[in-house]
Amino acid sequence: MSLRWKLMLLLVVIVGGATTTVGILSYQSTEDRMMTEIDNSLGTATNVLLNRRDSNRPGRQNNGGNNGGNNGGLIVIPDRPLGIEQYVVQLTDRDGNILGATAGIALPSMKLTVDNQGIERPTIATLTGADGIHYRVRAEGFSVGVVQLGRDLREVDNVLTDLRSRTILTGAIVALLSAILGWVVAASMTSRLRKLSSAAEHVATTGQFDVDTPSSGRDETARLSRSFKEMLEALSRSKEQQKRLVQDAGHELRTPLTSMRTNLDVMRRHPNMDIAMREQIMHDLERDAGDMAALVEEVVAIAAERHTDELPQPIEMKSVVQSIAERASRRSGRDIVVNADDSIVIANHHMFDRAVSNLIDNALKFDTSSQQIEVTIHNGALTVSDRGIGIPEDEVQLIFERFHRSAASRSMPGSGLGLSIVADFARAHGGSAFARNRIGGGAEIGFSLPTAHKSSWEA
Repeated sequence: MSLRWKLMLLLVVIVGGATTTVGILSYQSTEDRMMTEIDNSLGTATNVLLNRRDSNRPGRQNNGGNNGGNNGGLIVIPDRPLGIEQYVVQLTDRDGNILGATAGIALPSMKLTVDNQGIERPTIATLTGADGIHYRVRAEGFSVGVVQLGRDLREVDNVLTDLRSRTILTGAIVALLSAILGWVVAASMTSRLRKLSSAAEHVATTGQFDVDTPSSGRDETARLSRSFKEMLEALSRSKEQQKRLVQDAGHELRTPLTSMRTNLDVMRRHPNMDIAMREQIMHDLERDAGDMAALVEEVVAIAAERHTDELPQPIEMKSVVQSIAERASRRSGRDIVVNADDSIVIANHHMFDRAVSNLIDNALKFDTSSQQIEVTIHNGALTVSDRGIGIPEDEVQLIFERFHRSAASRSMPGSGLGLSIVADFARAHGGSAFARNRIGGGAEIGFSLPTAHKSSWEA
């Protein structure tokens, strides 16, 4: 069953159930109210009847009805009881034998209710007479028996029947209208969901992300549509970046592969070459293999960091960077000095470590002097300063692009991915990467991240 049908049926059930409940309560309330009024009127009429005494007339025939001569002369049964045709009277003795009744009326005899103190109490019930008519009857004791005063309920039954029919008809109409309204509302609510489902099926089938999704409106489905569209745009960008990474990596791999094939071919063609030439070719082969290994390592690192499940965590930059600098110093034999404040950032620890390592390795590669490498940390900004060849002014913003290598650096080892990883890391954590030439020679390259207060994450 579709969501549209479920929403429509839900609305019908809710509205129909509410209407039915209101109808039943209204019907019962009306019936109870009418019966209460009738019972009150029966009580008043019974009092009036019991107070009618005619000692000179011990009883009389009521239009051919039962003889009331044995009622002790206390109650006279009029032709029209109390002047109202809806009322009927029947007198019985304590054993239920009829002593007198309104002409043509025969009601089932009633027993009086006796309380705990032995006092007889009036009894009220709804009875069906011999004529098949429903009567509301009140039974109350008098000196020689029981007087039953009844009220014809045909008018009440007609009113209640009409009310019941109207309630059922109203419920049916309301249910129909709610079904129509529910269908319209459900269709409106699910229209965007249907379009989103079609878009998702199109993406799953074709693998293409350029699909049209509804984005108008302010409700939850509109927000879902916009989020879905943003997700598709992000997937499209990611797919394009992956495609470009593969293309660029393939292009960069061709250079060392071509060099290796050429050198191997030379060795195959000239097996008797002198030792110096062979050593040079072996050196070139080792260099090309190292370039390929570095490139593959960087590409794998990019893919691993993009899909890492590690959550960002507070990082005290000073302690982490000092540890990285010590490792790089032991590996390279160069002095690396860290001047840092107490900046704390929220970042992926592995990505932070790699970004800092790439900056220090880049400085070590381009600074061929024996002077120290300086790392400065201030208010979330990390700067690595070297005294190398510097950056051409027209390439300051290009050094963070993947596989970009300036003319002066193409003869040096490296994949051209190190600084792009730094830029990706900074952007992913709400910061940015920067590069500039150092006054006095060399370059200053680094990144800046938003800082976090220590109390905010310790709490």
